[in-house]
Amino acid sequence: MPRRVEAVPYFRPALEEQRYLPECPRVIGDSLVWICIQYAADRPLGGINVLNLSSRENVHHPLPGRPGFFAKTGEPGEPGEPGETGEPGVLLVGLERRLVLYDLNRRAITETLAHLPEDPRVIINDGIAIPGGAIFGTKHLGFREPVAALYHYDHATRQVRELFGGQTCSNGKYLRDGLLVDIDSKPKTITEYRYDSALGALHPLRLIAPPEALPALPDGMRPMPGGKSVIVAYYNPAHVADGIAQEIRLSDGEVLTEFVLPGSPRVTCPEVWELDGATCVFFTTAIEGMPEETRAIAPEAGTIFVAGLTA
Repeated sequence: MPRRVEAVPYFRPALEEQRYLPECPRVIGDSLVWICIQYAADRPLGGINVLNLSSRENVHHPLPGRPGFFAKTGEPGEPGEPGETGEPGVLLVGLERRLVLYDLNRRAITETLAHLPEDPRVIINDGIAIPGGAIFGTKHLGFREPVAALYHYDHATRQVRELFGGQTCSNGKYLRDGLLVDIDSKPKTITEYRYDSALGALHPLRLIAPPEALPALPDGMRPMPGGKSVIVAYYNPAHVADGIAQEIRLSDGEVLTEFVLPGSPRVTCPEVWELDGATCVFFTTAIEGMPEETRAIAPEAGTIFVAGLTA
Protein backbone atom coordinates (compact mmCIF):
# COMPACT_ATOMS: atom_id res chain seq x y z
CA MET A 1 0.00 0.00 0.00
CA PRO A 2 1.31 3.49 -0.79
CA ARG A 3 1.98 5.84 2.08
CA ARG A 4 -0.58 8.63 2.40
CA VAL A 5 0.43 12.26 2.83
CA GLU A 6 -2.02 15.11 3.31
CA ALA A 7 -1.04 18.45 1.78
CA VAL A 8 -1.99 21.73 3.44
CA PRO A 9 -2.85 25.14 1.97
CA TYR A 10 0.23 27.31 1.50
CA PHE A 11 -0.94 30.36 -0.47
CA ARG A 12 -4.42 31.48 -1.49
CA PRO A 13 -4.35 34.02 -4.33
CA ALA A 14 -6.60 36.93 -3.42
CA LEU A 15 -7.80 37.47 -6.99
CA GLU A 16 -10.19 35.05 -8.62
CA GLU A 17 -8.32 35.37 -11.92
CA GLN A 18 -5.14 34.02 -10.30
CA ARG A 19 -7.02 30.97 -9.04
CA TYR A 20 -8.54 30.07 -12.40
CA LEU A 21 -5.71 28.02 -13.96
CA PRO A 22 -2.39 28.11 -12.04
CA GLU A 23 0.37 25.86 -13.43
CA CYS A 24 4.10 25.22 -13.69
CA PRO A 25 5.38 26.00 -10.16
CA ARG A 26 9.17 26.13 -9.88
CA VAL A 27 11.39 27.24 -7.01
CA ILE A 28 13.92 29.79 -8.27
CA GLY A 29 16.13 31.27 -5.59
CA ASP A 30 13.93 32.30 -2.67
CA SER A 31 10.72 32.40 -4.72
CA LEU A 32 8.09 30.03 -6.02
CA VAL A 33 7.46 31.13 -9.59
CA TRP A 34 4.20 29.97 -11.20
CA ILE A 35 1.93 30.94 -14.06
CA CYS A 36 -1.71 31.74 -14.60
CA ILE A 37 -2.42 30.18 -17.97
CA GLN A 38 -5.70 32.06 -18.30
CA TYR A 39 -7.67 34.48 -16.13
CA ALA A 40 -11.16 33.20 -17.00
CA ALA A 41 -13.02 31.23 -19.66
CA ASP A 42 -13.74 34.46 -21.57
CA ARG A 43 -10.36 36.11 -20.83
CA PRO A 44 -7.62 34.38 -22.89
CA LEU A 45 -4.79 36.18 -21.12
CA GLY A 46 -2.49 35.09 -18.31
CA GLY A 47 0.71 35.94 -16.51
CA ILE A 48 3.68 34.99 -14.36
CA ASN A 49 3.69 35.10 -10.55
CA VAL A 50 6.69 35.40 -8.23
CA LEU A 51 5.78 34.27 -4.72
CA ASN A 52 8.37 35.09 -2.06
CA LEU A 53 8.79 31.97 0.09
CA SER A 54 9.68 33.95 3.19
CA SER A 55 7.08 36.71 3.17
CA ARG A 56 4.51 34.90 0.96
CA GLU A 57 4.02 38.11 -0.96
CA ASN A 58 3.13 37.55 -4.60
CA VAL A 59 4.10 39.79 -7.52
CA HIS A 60 2.12 39.31 -10.71
CA HIS A 61 3.41 39.97 -14.25
CA PRO A 62 0.62 40.15 -16.85
CA LEU A 63 1.43 38.82 -20.32
CA PRO A 64 -0.12 39.53 -23.74
CA GLY A 65 -1.51 36.02 -24.13
CA ARG A 66 -1.69 32.59 -22.48
CA PRO A 67 1.57 31.14 -21.14
CA GLY A 68 1.88 27.35 -21.17
CA PHE A 69 5.21 26.96 -19.38
CA PHE A 70 8.38 28.77 -18.41
CA ALA A 71 11.96 27.66 -17.79
CA LYS A 72 15.06 29.38 -16.48
CA THR A 73 17.39 30.72 -19.11
CA GLY A 74 21.15 30.39 -18.76
CA GLU A 75 22.65 31.99 -15.70
CA PRO A 76 26.29 31.99 -14.67
CA GLY A 77 27.38 28.44 -13.89
CA GLU A 78 24.41 26.92 -15.72
CA PRO A 79 25.67 26.09 -19.22
CA GLY A 80 23.33 24.46 -21.64
CA GLU A 81 20.10 26.09 -20.51
CA PRO A 82 18.13 27.92 -23.21
CA GLY A 83 18.86 31.57 -23.64
CA GLU A 84 22.47 31.59 -22.36
CA THR A 85 21.89 35.20 -21.34
CA GLY A 86 23.87 35.12 -18.12
CA GLU A 87 21.16 37.40 -16.73
CA PRO A 88 19.29 36.36 -13.59
CA GLY A 89 15.54 36.81 -13.81
CA VAL A 90 15.20 36.07 -17.53
CA LEU A 91 12.75 33.28 -18.34
CA LEU A 92 12.00 31.30 -21.46
CA VAL A 93 8.21 31.34 -21.83
CA GLY A 94 5.93 29.40 -24.15
CA LEU A 95 3.31 32.04 -24.97
CA GLU A 96 0.39 31.09 -27.25
CA ARG A 97 2.31 29.81 -30.35
CA ARG A 98 5.72 31.40 -29.80
CA LEU A 99 8.72 31.13 -27.50
CA VAL A 100 9.81 34.38 -25.89
CA LEU A 101 12.28 35.69 -23.34
CA TYR A 102 10.69 37.53 -20.43
CA ASP A 103 12.75 39.71 -18.08
CA LEU A 104 11.25 39.75 -14.59
CA ASN A 105 13.32 42.79 -13.60
CA ARG A 106 12.28 44.84 -16.62
CA ARG A 107 8.74 43.36 -16.57
CA ALA A 108 8.87 42.98 -20.31
CA ILE A 109 9.20 40.51 -23.18
CA THR A 110 12.65 41.22 -24.57
CA GLU A 111 12.79 38.85 -27.54
CA THR A 112 10.74 36.41 -29.59
CA LEU A 113 12.87 33.33 -30.21
CA ALA A 114 10.70 31.15 -32.42
CA HIS A 115 7.18 30.62 -33.72
CA LEU A 116 5.06 27.51 -34.19
CA PRO A 117 3.10 27.09 -37.42
CA GLU A 118 -0.09 29.10 -37.19
CA ASP A 119 -2.92 26.84 -36.08
CA PRO A 120 -5.78 28.39 -34.10
CA ARG A 121 -6.72 24.97 -32.73
CA VAL A 122 -3.64 24.66 -30.51
CA ILE A 123 -1.41 26.65 -28.16
CA ILE A 124 1.79 25.82 -26.29
CA ASN A 125 1.30 23.87 -23.08
CA ASP A 126 3.84 22.28 -20.72
CA GLY A 127 7.59 22.09 -21.38
CA ILE A 128 11.04 21.66 -19.86
CA ALA A 129 14.50 23.09 -20.44
CA ILE A 130 17.14 20.71 -21.78
CA PRO A 131 20.80 21.40 -22.63
CA GLY A 132 20.82 23.82 -25.56
CA GLY A 133 17.09 24.26 -25.79
CA ALA A 134 13.74 22.94 -24.65
CA ILE A 135 11.19 20.20 -25.20
CA PHE A 136 7.59 21.33 -25.04
CA GLY A 137 4.12 20.32 -26.16
CA THR A 138 0.89 21.86 -27.37
CA LYS A 139 -2.75 21.28 -26.50
CA HIS A 140 -5.98 21.30 -28.46
CA LEU A 141 -8.00 24.19 -27.09
CA GLY A 142 -11.18 22.14 -27.26
CA PHE A 143 -9.49 19.22 -25.47
CA ARG A 144 -10.94 16.80 -28.04
CA GLU A 145 -8.84 16.39 -31.19
CA PRO A 146 -5.39 14.70 -31.46
CA VAL A 147 -3.86 17.64 -33.32
CA ALA A 148 -1.27 18.61 -30.70
CA ALA A 149 2.37 17.55 -30.71
CA LEU A 150 5.72 17.46 -28.94
CA TYR A 151 8.44 19.83 -30.16
CA HIS A 152 12.16 20.46 -29.73
CA TYR A 153 13.55 23.98 -29.65
CA ASP A 154 17.25 24.40 -30.52
CA HIS A 155 18.58 27.67 -29.20
CA ALA A 156 21.68 27.72 -31.41
CA THR A 157 19.62 27.72 -34.61
CA ARG A 158 16.40 29.22 -33.16
CA GLN A 159 14.56 26.38 -34.87
CA VAL A 160 11.52 24.43 -33.68
CA ARG A 161 11.11 20.86 -34.88
CA GLU A 162 8.18 18.50 -34.34
CA LEU A 163 9.17 15.34 -32.46
CA PHE A 164 5.91 13.44 -32.14
CA GLY A 165 2.34 14.23 -33.18
CA GLY A 166 -1.12 12.87 -32.54
CA GLN A 167 -1.51 14.23 -29.01
CA THR A 168 -4.49 16.03 -27.52
CA CYS A 169 -3.02 17.78 -24.48
CA SER A 170 0.74 17.36 -24.13
CA ASN A 171 1.52 17.92 -20.48
CA GLY A 172 4.15 17.01 -17.82
CA LYS A 173 7.64 15.99 -18.97
CA TYR A 174 10.84 14.53 -17.54
CA LEU A 175 14.04 13.78 -19.48
CA ARG A 176 16.69 11.45 -18.03
CA ASP A 177 19.48 9.41 -19.65
CA GLY A 178 18.02 9.71 -23.14
CA LEU A 179 14.53 8.72 -21.99
CA LEU A 180 11.62 11.17 -22.07
CA VAL A 181 8.58 10.58 -19.89
CA ASP A 182 5.61 12.54 -21.24
CA ILE A 183 1.95 12.93 -20.30
CA ASP A 184 -0.93 13.27 -22.73
CA SER A 185 -3.84 14.19 -20.49
CA LYS A 186 -6.85 13.31 -22.63
CA PRO A 187 -6.07 9.61 -23.23
CA LYS A 188 -4.58 9.47 -19.68
CA THR A 189 -1.21 8.22 -20.89
CA ILE A 190 2.18 8.51 -19.18
CA THR A 191 4.57 7.29 -21.88
CA GLU A 192 8.29 6.63 -21.92
CA TYR A 193 10.10 7.45 -25.18
CA ARG A 194 13.65 6.95 -26.35
CA TYR A 195 14.86 10.43 -27.29
CA ASP A 196 17.27 10.49 -30.23
CA SER A 197 18.74 13.97 -29.98
CA ALA A 198 20.92 13.53 -33.08
CA LEU A 199 17.96 12.69 -35.32
CA GLY A 200 15.46 14.78 -33.41
CA ALA A 201 13.08 11.85 -32.98
CA LEU A 202 11.09 10.09 -30.28
CA HIS A 203 10.50 6.35 -30.20
CA PRO A 204 7.65 5.16 -27.93
CA LEU A 205 8.81 2.40 -25.59
CA ARG A 206 6.12 1.72 -22.99
CA LEU A 207 3.39 3.09 -20.75
CA ILE A 208 4.58 3.81 -17.21
CA ALA A 209 1.14 2.83 -15.86
CA PRO A 210 -2.08 1.61 -17.49
CA PRO A 211 -4.46 4.55 -18.13
CA GLU A 212 -7.34 2.78 -16.40
CA ALA A 213 -5.29 2.64 -13.18
CA LEU A 214 -4.93 6.43 -13.00
CA PRO A 215 -7.42 8.15 -10.64
CA ALA A 216 -8.14 11.14 -12.92
CA LEU A 217 -6.61 13.12 -15.79
CA PRO A 218 -2.80 13.27 -15.39
CA ASP A 219 -1.52 16.84 -15.67
CA GLY A 220 1.85 18.20 -14.49
CA MET A 221 4.80 16.04 -13.41
CA ARG A 222 8.13 16.49 -11.62
CA PRO A 223 10.87 13.99 -10.72
CA MET A 224 11.68 13.10 -7.15
CA PRO A 225 15.31 13.39 -5.96
CA GLY A 226 17.30 10.56 -7.50
CA GLY A 227 15.08 10.41 -10.58
CA LYS A 228 13.67 6.93 -9.99
CA SER A 229 10.13 8.16 -9.39
CA VAL A 230 7.94 11.06 -10.46
CA ILE A 231 5.10 12.96 -8.86
CA VAL A 232 2.02 13.26 -11.08
CA ALA A 233 -0.76 15.77 -10.39
CA TYR A 234 -4.31 14.75 -11.31
CA TYR A 235 -6.94 17.14 -12.61
CA ASN A 236 -10.32 15.74 -11.63
CA PRO A 237 -13.28 17.35 -13.44
CA ALA A 238 -15.82 15.27 -11.48
CA HIS A 239 -18.01 16.53 -8.63
CA VAL A 240 -15.59 15.66 -5.83
CA ALA A 241 -14.11 17.64 -2.97
CA ASP A 242 -10.50 16.52 -2.68
CA GLY A 243 -7.54 16.36 -5.04
CA ILE A 244 -4.98 13.63 -5.58
CA ALA A 245 -1.37 13.41 -6.69
CA GLN A 246 0.83 10.32 -6.76
CA GLU A 247 4.49 9.44 -6.58
CA ILE A 248 4.96 6.71 -9.20
CA ARG A 249 8.02 4.51 -9.58
CA LEU A 250 9.19 4.66 -13.19
CA SER A 251 10.51 1.12 -13.42
CA ASP A 252 7.17 -0.60 -12.81
CA GLY A 253 4.47 2.05 -12.33
CA GLU A 254 3.92 1.26 -8.67
CA VAL A 255 2.38 4.05 -6.61
CA LEU A 256 4.72 4.79 -3.72
CA THR A 257 2.97 7.82 -2.19
CA GLU A 258 -0.50 9.26 -2.54
CA PHE A 259 -0.98 12.92 -1.74
CA VAL A 260 -4.43 14.20 -0.77
CA LEU A 261 -5.34 17.87 -1.21
CA PRO A 262 -8.47 18.58 0.87
CA GLY A 263 -10.97 20.88 -0.81
CA SER A 264 -9.24 21.19 -4.20
CA PRO A 265 -9.82 18.41 -6.77
CA ARG A 266 -8.24 19.99 -9.87
CA VAL A 267 -4.54 19.56 -9.14
CA THR A 268 -2.44 20.90 -12.00
CA CYS A 269 1.28 20.56 -11.25
CA PRO A 270 3.79 19.70 -8.51
CA GLU A 271 7.18 21.15 -7.69
CA VAL A 272 9.70 19.19 -5.63
CA TRP A 273 11.98 21.21 -3.36
CA GLU A 274 14.74 20.09 -1.03
CA LEU A 275 15.62 22.18 2.02
CA ASP A 276 17.97 21.23 4.85
CA GLY A 277 17.91 17.59 3.84
CA ALA A 278 14.11 17.33 3.75
CA THR A 279 11.86 17.16 0.71
CA CYS A 280 8.60 19.05 0.27
CA VAL A 281 6.23 19.25 -2.65
CA PHE A 282 4.25 22.29 -3.78
CA PHE A 283 1.05 21.80 -5.78
CA THR A 284 -0.86 24.30 -7.90
CA THR A 285 -4.62 23.74 -8.20
CA ALA A 286 -7.35 25.31 -10.34
CA ILE A 287 -11.00 26.37 -10.43
CA GLU A 288 -11.18 26.19 -14.24
CA GLY A 289 -14.66 25.13 -15.38
CA MET A 290 -15.80 24.26 -11.87
CA PRO A 291 -19.57 24.55 -11.37
CA GLU A 292 -20.89 26.30 -8.29
CA GLU A 293 -22.06 23.07 -6.65
CA THR A 294 -18.50 21.72 -6.83
CA ARG A 295 -16.96 24.94 -5.59
CA ALA A 296 -19.27 24.69 -2.59
CA ILE A 297 -17.59 21.44 -1.52
CA ALA A 298 -14.11 22.44 -2.76
CA PRO A 299 -13.39 25.75 -1.01
CA GLU A 300 -9.62 25.55 -1.57
CA ALA A 301 -9.83 25.31 -5.37
CA GLY A 302 -7.16 27.55 -6.86
CA THR A 303 -4.98 27.40 -3.72
CA ILE A 304 -1.28 26.44 -3.75
CA PHE A 305 -0.64 23.53 -1.37
CA VAL A 306 2.49 22.10 0.20
CA ALA A 307 3.25 18.63 1.55
CA GLY A 308 6.28 17.73 3.63
CA LEU A 309 8.14 14.44 3.23
CA THR A 310 10.63 12.99 5.67
CA ALA A 311 14.31 13.29 4.80
